[in-house]
Amino acid sequence: WDLTNYCVSIACCLIIFLAFHVDAYVYKTNFLCLLLLLFLYGFAIIPLMYPINYFFKTPSTGFVVMSCINIFIGLMTTIATITLESFDDEEDLLKINKILTKIFLIFPHYCLGRGLFDMSKIYETNALSLKYIPNYIPVSPFAFDVVGRNLLALFIEGVVFFLFAILVQYRFFIPDRGCVSIPEELRSTVTDDDDDVAAERQRIYSDRNNISGDILRMIDLIKVYGWRFGKNFTAVKRTCVGVKQGECFGLLGVNGSGKTTTFKMLTGEVSMTDGNASINNFSVIKQLNKVHQNLGYCPQFDALDSLLTAREHLYLYARLRGIKKKNIPYIADCLLKRLGLTLWADRPVKQYSGGNKRKLSTAISLIGNPSIIFMDEPTTGMDVRAKRFLWNCILTLTRKDHKSVVITSHSMEECETLCNRLVIMVNGKFKCLGSVQHLKAKFGDGYTILIRTTIDSDIKNVINYIKEHIPESTVKEEHNKMIHFRVSTNVPLYKMFSVLEKAREELVNTIEDYTVTQVTLDDVFVNFAKIQEENQTDDKEDNCLKRNFFSKLFHRNKKNVFELTHL
Repeated sequence: WDLTNYCVSIACCLIIFLAFHVDAYVYKTNFLCLLLLLFLYGFAIIPLMYPINYFFKTPSTGFVVMSCINIFIGLMTTIATITLESFDDEEDLLKINKILTKIFLIFPHYCLGRGLFDMSKIYETNALSLKYIPNYIPVSPFAFDVVGRNLLALFIEGVVFFLFAILVQYRFFIPDRGCVSIPEELRSTVTDDDDDVAAERQRIYSDRNNISGDILRMIDLIKVYGWRFGKNFTAVKRTCVGVKQGECFGLLGVNGSGKTTTFKMLTGEVSMTDGNASINNFSVIKQLNKVHQNLGYCPQFDALDSLLTAREHLYLYARLRGIKKKNIPYIADCLLKRLGLTLWADRPVKQYSGGNKRKLSTAISLIGNPSIIFMDEPTTGMDVRAKRFLWNCILTLTRKDHKSVVITSHSMEECETLCNRLVIMVNGKFKCLGSVQHLKAKFGDGYTILIRTTIDSDIKNVINYIKEHIPESTVKEEHNKMIHFRVSTNVPLYKMFSVLEKAREELVNTIEDYTVTQVTLDDVFVNFAKIQEENQTDDKEDNCLKRNFFSKLFHRNKKNVFELTHL
């Protein structure tokens, strides 16, 4: 496709040369030579640009930088050889030029620039020689010493660069394992902080052949990054878990806990330092193409083209998924209807609200009937109604279609609604695992009592009464006639209700109403998040100490240099 577009540019250039009668490039065989030179330049330079695009995140930045580099290489190499040729009396410079003309052939830019110059040069030479030298035989522009070697070099480079681009695309140069050594503490037997996490690890170990039928299996996943604050940084630390068919699994954690790195390893975006993972029994390390066929992905930030419509997006991704052309319209209509996008199907995405964009991203992740869908904060930026609609879609996926879903979210309400099980990650490790109710019962600090008092009541009397009859209670907050108590799990529910009812009777016109609730998932999450924040604070303090040390060392050396310069 890119080469086809490039051919259109070639046609425009040739028309300009013909229109202005540039004889050096359109005279007899010169025209064919020009056509071949331009075509082979595109044949060589286009596959060279493919691997380089991985160095840029923004297309505009990549375009500007690569354009400048290409122009610089083309001009400098061509001008250098032409300039050196002008020194006829300097044998050393001519020898250097002879070497450079051979070395520079590895650059398609030089082959094009020098080829155009040599074509013009040989045309003028032939014209003058035919005029003043009898029986002169014109030199063909295809001669090896003229443009022939440039054409041959471009053809070879095109083949080599194309093969190189394919190898890069299929991660040939990226090792299956990371090149960073594994920390010593991760080489020994892992001691899990939680018995549920340990039980899940043992289940994975004892079921190596996946008899239990897990759709997703993570086995001792480790990811170590090279250099951070002067040492290796372990983002994921031997995580083990299995996700069954039809299960919605939640992956929770604050920023920097390892969620995104785990997703990147499971999708093959980054390599694993150690461990393995499989999706539908296909190894992420050895069978990544099969993994991608069984995987749907809804990214945190919408990967959408603002100029395309929802229908065009679905058509595009369906073709990329390899779906037969005749089946695409039916599949697109079904997904549009299912996600409630029928009314906006033919409008450009730039006119969509944030909620509709998230719906479209979800629809794209369902193309190809994947066995498991990864959703990275799928309801971010959505209003309550759109959020509830998408929740229902996800519940339908798991309960009716029996699809597995792995979801990351900062909304505890979302996790309580959707997830059968969830795990909380802290510093790259699983700290707890289980259903929402199980985690609240296990890690919750008890119950919450909210008492709303009347306007004329004395809050202190209510607080003293509750503390006297429920010694295990503590006041967490009091504000605007609202009192928030935290009660230990040792206090039975009947005692709390009994005390509260007696308080309403004895403290007349004081308590307007009250509620007793179990500790929420938010409270459990916050307790684990504090551990992450404490460790991050320690890292920052260590980093500050190192910066202060090097700063003092720098200023000390600077002072010594200053003194030496004044001796």
